[in-house]
Amino acid sequence: MKRFTLGFVIGGVICSALTGFAVEYAITANPFPIRVDGAERSIEGYNINDSTYFKLRDIADAVGGFTVGFTNNTITISTQAEPSETASTDEPITIHEGEVSQRRFAREGDTVIKADGTAVVLKKGPHGVLGEGQGVAPDLGVTVTGVGNTTVTMTNVTGLVFSGDVGDEVDSTGMTVNNQSYYVNLVTGEGHWGRDWMVITSVPTTPGEFADQLSEDKNWVWSGTLQSWMQVSAQAMYPEALDRVLAANGLK
Repeated sequence: MKRFTLGFVIGGVICSALTGFAVEYAITANPFPIRVDGAERSIEGYNINDSTYFKLRDIADAVGGFTVGFTNNTITISTQAEPSETASTDEPITIHEGEVSQRRFAREGDTVIKADGTAVVLKKGPHGVLGEGQGVAPDLGVTVTGVGNTTVTMTNVTGLVFSGDVGDEVDSTGMTVNNQSYYVNLVTGEGHWGRDWMVITSVPTTPGEFADQLSEDKNWVWSGTLQSWMQVSAQAMYPEALDRVLAANGLK
């Protein structure tokens, strides 16, 4: 019987030494077809000493149920239990910012692990919006479950990250996010649903003093061409615009 093993393989030959005894195994490509739930899938694999090895990330992509990441020189594996009537969704969860995973939307008390390893415990800000002023985008990367719902993931690292129908799910303020968009301010790293941004910030009432000037809260930028304020998330859809804004405000 062939053995099936999940693991990482590095190099063309594996050498194993035990009490002076060394064994070498030649590595060949997996010669066997692969079917996932009856459907044939193309997954790169390796055959070593009659065992078949696959990359964890490839298996995660093929079968789901867990995600694989690499943060601070550490391989991370995140799992989620299958949704059920008895599964508790009220307990605080840990969210790895931007990592695609199947989970509920963020709530107060959840912990967000940023890319640099910083842990941020989510709380509501002065306007009642979760994560306000905390410089995190907790709902980025969440896969919403349910009929008719879609996946909330970053599709453009420089601006608008989501648009579409996510059903009757609600955000941290209790509003449905149906047909909303999720925006990330790349200057601050903060992300919210569209209506949350409308609650948090409003257009400055005085004109900017120079082109690409950021507002005091860094959520608006003055367009010298249009002579008007623009939301940073919209302006940042263009990488060259973001670089220009950062430079003009001494942030780069």
